[in-house]
Amino acid sequence: MATGERIHVAARMVANSSYDEKVIVVSASGRTTDQLLDLVSSFEERMDEMEYAEILSMGERTSAKVFLSALKAMGVNAVSLDPTSEDFPIITDANYLNAKVDLQATREACQRILTKWLGRSTVVVPGFVGRHGSHTTVLGRGGSDITATVLGNCLEADEVILVKDTQGVMSADPDVVPDARPIDRISIAETYALAQGGAKVVKPEALFYKGDKQRLRIVRFGCPLEEDGTEIVGSIHPTNPSFERKTGLSELTVVCESGLEVLSEVIGRLGVGVKGVGTGRTTITLFVYGTSWQELCQKAHGIRGIKAVSGRNGIGYVDIVHPRLVDEPGVVAKAATMLSLHGINIIEVTSSKGGLTFFLEDGLVDTAYRVLVENLVVG
Repeated sequence: MATGERIHVAARMVANSSYDEKVIVVSASGRTTDQLLDLVSSFEERMDEMEYAEILSMGERTSAKVFLSALKAMGVNAVSLDPTSEDFPIITDANYLNAKVDLQATREACQRILTKWLGRSTVVVPGFVGRHGSHTTVLGRGGSDITATVLGNCLEADEVILVKDTQGVMSADPDVVPDARPIDRISIAETYALAQGGAKVVKPEALFYKGDKQRLRIVRFGCPLEEDGTEIVGSIHPTNPSFERKTGLSELTVVCESGLEVLSEVIGRLGVGVKGVGTGRTTITLFVYGTSWQELCQKAHGIRGIKAVSGRNGIGYVDIVHPRLVDEPGVVAKAATMLSLHGINIIEVTSSKGGLTFFLEDGLVDTAYRVLVENLVVG
């Protein structure tokens, strides 16, 4: 939406698409929101938050009006909605500058307001903005992605399409890695982890509103909306992680002068089956499937830089996976406290984006799994 030419291309994408029922979410033109933010931030006096939100919403609201005109000029029967109207369907709380969507109220509003237009007109909705009572709110950065997935959820849409300037989710930032390639299919948890790690394709919070049976695709600007792009599969429960447990692993402990220097060679000798790795200043701990600790010691012993090795069998783990684990303060302490209250000692904890693994003695895995499933929530 940065230029008149891009608006024309976007409108043509919508006009030429084959979908029978269309709700279009638009963002602000170019750097409009940034410019409005710069203007308001330059005031010495503190502005009322309701007025602040009203000003910041102008970029998307103007885009909606302009896009509506572009569609009509192409002969498309279309209507646009504005947050100042009682017919605006995105209902939020009163946190005007970083509002949270009231999903139940929004669902009811969508069923009451939007369904009467579906199949008759293309509906244009400004992204990023919401309504609390008679006042305008804004959803925070990346809010247009949130608007799109919220509307898709509340309307039980077959598909939500996010139009971006890339071919979809890329294997790396193409500005950094020239031969980065588009990914045809990626899980929603993997997409969330990439977003939290710095990828800017999708606003992470938007992913929580995707329906389990709903298609979510990212397609390139200027391409037909029906083209494949990247499909993001699966769904995320807002608060309940997924859990997995397993027993029968072996543990190898390596004492060395510099753990990181010998880590790659140790893993190379062990081959496949490494479930988790813990590293300290002069130690490495590895948890491995399908190999006894004696065999692990034999494989690792003698590697340059290693002083000594030891090991044991009878290790298990409980895996916890939820995208919000990456930005949930204190979740490790919370889970560890739950286990300690049941007399369960943790041998090692490993983590990555959205994943947390507790390594325990085999005989404690079932109890630990039950305790965490029944008590641990996030968000």
